[in-house]
Amino acid sequence: MDAYTCSRSIHVYFEDTCGLLTVAFEGAVDSNDLAACRQRLLDLVDGRPVRGVVLDARRSTPAYSPAELIESVELTLDEIAPKRCAFISAEPRSKALMVIETVSFPYAVRVQAFTESDSARDWVMAAI
Repeated sequence: MDAYTCSRSIHVYFEDTCGLLTVAFEGAVDSNDLAACRQRLLDLVDGRPVRGVVLDARRSTPAYSPAELIESVELTLDEIAPKRCAFISAEPRSKALMVIETVSFPYAVRVQAFTESDSARDWVMAAI
């Protein structure tokens, strides 16, 4: 597993043997963190196929606008094409999840909400 800390707020892990990308957010996450994360995860993946993504936002608070999140998700999905994306949050229907679902739809990425990591990982791995 390759790992990379994008900033004080974001940690990225890539399991290239199965194509699973995990992104964990902590603390206040702003637009600069999103941009740094996008670049670092692309460096980490380095053209290898990403089949699934787990986004863990349980220990974070958004300090970015919906437009900044939309841009970040679109730019990332233009580079990687996962089949599934699990979004882990304390809130089952957070605003961030709704934005990610909407932006992911044209890319044919299935998105589902979870409150804990084991079931999120299992759901993503079922498609890999």
